[in-house]
Amino acid sequence: MKELLGKLTTSLAETFQSELASKELKSFDNKEIDVFQTFLCLAKTQREFRRLLEASALDKEILDLEFNKELVDKALKNGLLRRGYTINNQKLFIATAGLARYYQLMDYNLSLVFMNYDETRFSQEQPKLKSQEKIWCTFLILFGAHSQDEIFDTTKLNDKKLKQYFEFFKLIEAEMYKHELNLGKKIGWGSGKDIDFRKFITNNVDLPITGIYVNKPNSMYWLDLGKRKYVKFLLDLILDSYSPAERILANNLFLEALRNLSNQILTVLHEVPKELNAFIIDELKN
Repeated sequence: MKELLGKLTTSLAETFQSELASKELKSFDNKEIDVFQTFLCLAKTQREFRRLLEASALDKEILDLEFNKELVDKALKNGLLRRGYTINNQKLFIATAGLARYYQLMDYNLSLVFMNYDETRFSQEQPKLKSQEKIWCTFLILFGAHSQDEIFDTTKLNDKKLKQYFEFFKLIEAEMYKHELNLGKKIGWGSGKDIDFRKFITNNVDLPITGIYVNKPNSMYWLDLGKRKYVKFLLDLILDSYSPAERILANNLFLEALRNLSNQILTVLHEVPKELNAFIIDELKN
């Protein structure tokens, strides 16, 4: 059985090496490809994943001759191997159970494989916000959307107001640059998702997974800033370019920028500005 599973594992390794980018490949300490770990950690659609596996499949008739039909059929029956789909149904590739069995037979460290899989799937790496996400968060802070009771409701906004708010995003970026605050890459206004209000606020990657950002399907948004630690977490994300020593100045500049922008809500948008969240002010002052 070990030889049969080894042959199909090798075929899968060769497919991975020819089809995948180097950053997608996982390796043992000796630099050889760790097929099982690569298999588990691949970020592919179901269709693309299936295509890769079927590309590694070998003809059943050839395997029957090389290893004997009874052994191959037993591996199939026990779920160690899988058949290809449609025109590839006479070809076999190794299944997850087959890789696990092969690693056991080879005395490979399966615990390490699963630990690394968990590390990939449940990474503890700190989220990193894009410039657009930081500006959107700053906008929500300024407009008092800091709890479920203080939702920023876009369903009531007409086209004119949406255009005004989109222009206000640009004012936020300009104010940050004026205070020499680094929020990341400068935004290319007027292209891609940075072209209007509703597209801009969907231009995010990590913000939805922070736990403090709420985006309801009915186009209502808010930040959960009901606890001091949530506020600290958000500010650390916005001002992540600064070291602890630099943060004292950055905090002061950010608070000053928020106050200037709050005044511009009155002078530019002709709206009564909301009071800044008390935890935000306290955290930036300390």
